[in-house]
Amino acid sequence: MRQESTNKTKITALYVRLSNDDEREGESNSIVNQKKMLSEYAKMHQMRNTKFYIDDGISGTTFNRKGFQAMLTDIEEGLVGTVIVKDMSRFGRDYLQVGLYTDVMFPEHNIHFIAINDGVDSEKGDNEFTPFRNIINEWYAKDTSKKIRAVFKAKGMSGIPLTNTLPYGYVKDPDNPTHWLVDAYSATVVRRMFQLTIEGYGPVQIAKLLEKEQILTPAHYSVSQGRKVSTQLPKSPYYWSDRTIVKLLEKQEYLGHTVNFRTMRKSYKDKRKIWRDEKDWVIFENTHEAIIEQSVFDTVQELRKHKRRPTRHKEIPLFSGLLYCADCGGKLYFHRGKGIDKRQEYYICSSYQRRTTECTAHYIRSVVIEEVVKSNLKQTMTHIHANEKIFIQEVLKGDQQAKKRQAESKQKELNSAQKRIAELDAIFPQLYEDMVNGRINSERFDKLSSTYEEEQIQLKQQVELMTQDIQAELDITAYLRELRKFVRKHINFDTLTPELLHEMIDKIIIYQDKRIEIHYKYGLGDLGDLIEKMA
Repeated sequence: MRQESTNKTKITALYVRLSNDDEREGESNSIVNQKKMLSEYAKMHQMRNTKFYIDDGISGTTFNRKGFQAMLTDIEEGLVGTVIVKDMSRFGRDYLQVGLYTDVMFPEHNIHFIAINDGVDSEKGDNEFTPFRNIINEWYAKDTSKKIRAVFKAKGMSGIPLTNTLPYGYVKDPDNPTHWLVDAYSATVVRRMFQLTIEGYGPVQIAKLLEKEQILTPAHYSVSQGRKVSTQLPKSPYYWSDRTIVKLLEKQEYLGHTVNFRTMRKSYKDKRKIWRDEKDWVIFENTHEAIIEQSVFDTVQELRKHKRRPTRHKEIPLFSGLLYCADCGGKLYFHRGKGIDKRQEYYICSSYQRRTTECTAHYIRSVVIEEVVKSNLKQTMTHIHANEKIFIQEVLKGDQQAKKRQAESKQKELNSAQKRIAELDAIFPQLYEDMVNGRINSERFDKLSSTYEEEQIQLKQQVELMTQDIQAELDITAYLRELRKFVRKHINFDTLTPELLHEMIDKIIIYQDKRIEIHYKYGLGDLGDLIEKMA
């Protein structure tokens, strides 16, 4: 049975708390100052067996604090007789929770509670003003939170990265902390992840490969470079989680973009992060050097939509995720049986195999489709390489003058919208400064900032749509430049690879009579038909 300590030996708990917001009030609330004040008070009133419980950098709106919880545990164990704080705001800034502890729990455990600066002493009777003081403390926390959120919004809408933890692959610019620089070593690992995905590896396989090669995890790598980390370090410095791989493969920051407002909190009392819909993210393009090319990123995202599983022989089928049935639109599954020669491996309609629809087999051997696709791909790439100018003219033919006039008009609208966005970026900080200096009140600030923010969001959406229209009308040449570059690089290929297939081909349609229809990427529809027409 638990035995409580005698009154003479019970602990005098000296509770000290400081949050990042409290630091703005100056030295009076510092940990050192609080400890000195509480120690002197305890000594003056002959309170012995003192013990400090400290929470540094923790908000008063939450009671899930390490030091506070340790004090509560000792109270429940009957080890504490007195609790002393500098003032009620050090104890907490949620008046309901504060009242629960001071008016219910402490009396139940015979705790002598003292808040020095507020004149609160439970042995001298109730202080009728204490509940109002607790409400004022909470109002202060709410007002501080509102101001911080306003600054946070203004900062995020101006294109400054809101995250304090840089994506793996980047480091802070020592001359400009808000600008990111590419970290040569980790960026190489990132590029390899994307390349392995294109080659057919899944997140689990990539994670195992990196662990086998003893590549430090992002957190351990940061520590090895002398940087602090906010997450708990994995026990093994080389243990990569497949979830980590997936997150890295989806980061648009690797394209050189800044992505803000991915998460939100419901209120200043709820510290849990809630993920917002992707449409609500605010993305600023080309803010730092890219690690991954757009075409590579897009290919990987497309492959991630159609997860490819390795066979029992731990191989990823060459055409996995590319073959589709001409009749039912379903994917074709790869088959390899025991004792079957490689030349007998085949693909078959998934709907036919599962009997989900009345479809036929669309059976085709792997070597057959490989031979046809290889021949067609060589012919296509050779023709594009040999007839670049004619090919481009054929793709771009049409009423170019009309398209040019439309694009010029939209470009003027685009320039005007971008100019207004820049003006709004400058307005936000000035607006906040006006509120801080008392030129406008907080209600007026909230209304104006909300109006400007809505205008900026609408403008950014317009800019995005106009940019897409201009690119669709005039900038198909960007697609062609990308295609020509890729063709020149791989013109003399000997073997089909997942990279080659997924960079060039969108999908391959298989007919029941063994006809094969190849659809190429780069927004050009069926290149085969175009080449045949040109020939």
